[in-house]
Amino acid sequence: MREFEKLHRDERIYVVVAADEAATRSLCTPYGVADACIADPDRRTHRAARLRPASLLSFFSRELIERARANHRAGFRQNWAKSRIDDLRRVPGAMRIDADGIVTWIYRGEHAGDLPPLEQLLAR
Repeated sequence: MREFEKLHRDERIYVVVAADEAATRSLCTPYGVADACIADPDRRTHRAARLRPASLLSFFSRELIERARANHRAGFRQNWAKSRIDDLRRVPGAMRIDADGIVTWIYRGEHAGDLPPLEQLLAR
């Protein structure tokens, strides 16, 4: 995040978290991005972006399995006690929104680990 701020001072990155304010703060603070996280417990952003649920077959895709292994090696763990059943098929998305609030680019993931690399997001 800091490198992005150096290169693109006129732009901001925000992370929308499908959780309440307290949970969002606890999830984002350890990574130093608490100020860039927006709580969305009602998943309004997800619906507005028209992100469709992942297919059940996507849970067995090589790409998702490799992404899960890489995340595990990096120290990230799924907290199944906090996972909501309706979130299991939720896919990520990314948007670029201009200064006028117009969505100029949108990426809709195919499975839970499907987000483009940060370099691709910044190139948009």
